[in-house]
Amino acid sequence: METYAGFSSGDLQAASWWVRNEIKIFFWLRVILIACNVLVWGYVLWGLLDAYAISYPRESRITLDIAQNQSILDTIEQGRPKNVGTSQVLVFATTENRLDITVDLENPNEQWWVEFSYRFNVSGEQTPTHQGFILPASQTTLTELGYAPKAKGGKSAQLVVENIRWHRVTPSEVDGNYNEFIRKRFGNVSVEHVNFGVASPVEGQSLPRTTFDVVNRGAYGYWSIDYVIKLKRGSTVVAVNTVNIRNLKPGETRPVELYWSDKLQGVNKTEIIPIINLLDPNVYLPSKRLTQ
Repeated sequence: METYAGFSSGDLQAASWWVRNEIKIFFWLRVILIACNVLVWGYVLWGLLDAYAISYPRESRITLDIAQNQSILDTIEQGRPKNVGTSQVLVFATTENRLDITVDLENPNEQWWVEFSYRFNVSGEQTPTHQGFILPASQTTLTELGYAPKAKGGKSAQLVVENIRWHRVTPSEVDGNYNEFIRKRFGNVSVEHVNFGVASPVEGQSLPRTTFDVVNRGAYGYWSIDYVIKLKRGSTVVAVNTVNIRNLKPGETRPVELYWSDKLQGVNKTEIIPIINLLDPNVYLPSKRLTQ
């Protein structure tokens, strides 16, 4: 290989090529760098444009839509009836190995009332099925009295509710005001002169007895009203029973006398609860139903 001043022919050819192409090389390097800068700044500017001018309004609408949908869901949720609350099921042993069973229900809804079927599961045995209801913002008591289970021994019971049917109260049904509607139709019916004590001997036995008067000072009469009577020792329920009042006329006072089969000690309070569906026009006596 020939050398010239210490450089080989290859070195001279490479130097010659560099001298002839140096301007082009620097030109394309600058073009590539400018293109890279254009791409980088274009990406940055596009990101800013997309974030503040394109995607932001669209994403803002999505957030607004989510808020609107949540508001609609909240409105729907508020319009749905809330669950009915239940107390502990109480079971009382009575004579002849029979059981009295009771439970309290509470309807927290001010615009909904409910109908249902219910029974009690007594240690695996099913009591007969009954029909029940709860008016808006009120309480009721369900009972199964004198149930004779097949198996003996300690008893517990659970409430079984089926065929639940909710009904919304419409203003036309209650003359525009539910509370006033109820007050006019039952606000003047009261329980008075409640007394609990030992009655005169009946068939040689001195039995506990509850007496009270159902007083109807209102303008409406009723075909049938059930009353649940609870005897309490302090705040503890010790016995429960029911009576039915039929054909209670306006202005009438109906005395009620109820005997208890067990000797009950320490009873110091009597609670009497009326059970009547005042939203059903068929509960009123005909003379008053025609004038509603």
